[in-house]
Amino acid sequence: MSVPLISYLVFFFQYPNILLYDLRFLIGAQGFYVVLFGLILYIYSLIYQLSHRGQLITKGPYRIMRHPQYLAFIIMTLGMTVVAFQTSPIFEISVPYENRFSILFLIWIVEVLAYILLGKIEEVALKAKYGDDFLEYRNKVAFIIPFLKLPVKKLDKA
Repeated sequence: MSVPLISYLVFFFQYPNILLYDLRFLIGAQGFYVVLFGLILYIYSLIYQLSHRGQLITKGPYRIMRHPQYLAFIIMTLGMTVVAFQTSPIFEISVPYENRFSILFLIWIVEVLAYILLGKIEEVALKAKYGDDFLEYRNKVAFIIPFLKLPVKKLDKA
């Protein structure tokens, strides 16, 4: 996600009025409310996390899912993918027009898998830091998707 952001910032500093144009387009595009919902969830989760630093957070958005910020990123990128379906590329690529949507969707799937992997890596660190408290929390609360509680292997106690 940083490469598109950096390239956008380069364009933004060359043409500052592009931001207003992009905001007008985004607000009118399908997918805007999905992006907005993800952004609100991200800000809420971030503020909650920052205000409860140094402890295992089990309240607020963390009482329904262990990784609300990753869910927020998944929701935001889904909305941005839907918005991207409504645009034409700045630089032409040698992909047939019909396959452009498949490629964008596959990129989104790869991003989702990356957030899942990041969540799993983060949980290894949380287990090392908080031990049994984290294992108890993990056994009660869904991973990323709220209310979807999949069984967890009990091998972690060893």
